Amino acid sequence: MKRLLMLLAVLTAVTVNAQNTNLVGPTGNIGIGTINPTSKLQVFDNNRNYYVNRPIAGNTGDSQGLNYILLHDIYTGTPIADRHVMGKITGIRGAVGASNRKFTVEVNTASAYTNNRGSLISYNESSRLVTLVYNSTSYLALEIANSSMIYSFSFTGYAANETLKLAYTNEVTNVQPFTSYDPIAITGSLVVGSPFTAGGGASLIGGTTLTGGPTWTTNSWAKTLKLSAGGAIEFTGATRSFGLGATGGSLYFSTENVDGSGAANYFMIADANGNMSIGNTVPSANYKLAVEGTIGARRIKVVQTGWPDYVFHGDYQLPSLQEVEDFVTTRHHLPGIPSEKEVTADGLDLGDFDKQLLKKVEELTLYIIQLNKNVDNLNKKVAAQQEVIAELTKK
Repeated sequence: MKRLLMLLAVLTAVTVNAQNTNLVGPTGNIGIGTINPTSKLQVFDNNRNYYVNRPIAGNTGDSQGLNYILLHDIYTGTPIADRHVMGKITGIRGAVGASNRKFTVEVNTASAYTNNRGSLISYNESSRLVTLVYNSTSYLALEIANSSMIYSFSFTGYAANETLKLAYTNEVTNVQPFTSYDPIAITGSLVVGSPFTAGGGASLIGGTTLTGGPTWTTNSWAKTLKLSAGGAIEFTGATRSFGLGATGGSLYFSTENVDGSGAANYFMIADANGNMSIGNTVPSANYKLAVEGTIGARRIKVVQTGWPDYVFHGDYQLPSLQEVEDFVTTRHHLPGIPSEKEVTADGLDLGDFDKQLLKKVEELTLYIIQLNKNVDNLNKKVAAQQEVIAELTKK
């Protein structure tokens, strides 16, 4: 035992090199494949660096603005050598006299040649990837929420040409969300908050339930949640749900918890042909949108063609007032305007009806102009007759 202790003491005081394996004692760090480890354990092999519990110096501000962990500089127009950070970054706070806060993210970011990529999963609190400028250099960084101070940051994972430096909101500029097209895929079912429910669904945050055997389909760059016929996503705490109808592939939104059988109190439903109904259980085949109830809106714009300005053209044949009178007397509605029977049976086309009303207004304008000319002519004749009568009276 004494000899073993003496051997361990020697190993912690000197560096041993054997087949590119290095034990570095004085700093307390152990390097395998490297003589300058920057974490308690650093492994260099296959031309890659792997770090265990590598410290990131500093701590966040105590509710004094957003904070950022700089991951690596990024491509901004000039081809760039490989930079990447692939692993877990954590920070911690919590003591008898300090509130509890834990920061944990898994990152997979890289910049190489003419491209920047990255994805992020955060566990204890939300975070996001951003781009920013620090000391005139553009970086990909983690954004940390403005809250109580976090300290003891560390990184475990693979990295190359990394920065891993804590920066504060007053030290950075041009912070922009990083748009990533890298998918984060989950194979199998997803459970958050509670175990699986009966029927093979998955329970999500807030009591939300997926039913109907949700499956995943793959497109060119991501995966999409797919519900089988009769499947639903039910918000059980708020008696709201949406899903697929049992037949016909209808997509519905309901005010009740439903199974897609068609017996629910739907407040919106769309069929496989893209026809939608609000306030009814079955979309109409005659309309892209049918509403059973009153529509309230600040403005409604109807696109129309064939606007009746032709009434004012010189070749327009204006019906005589006698013709209009004969039509109204026999049919009891204006020419070109639907009758009460037609409106009751077929409804009213607002766009077409507005055109017809405008046509009638324009025709009335022409009638008024014509009548005004007739009145002017009569006034002139009356004035002339009055002059003649006045001359005869003098004699």
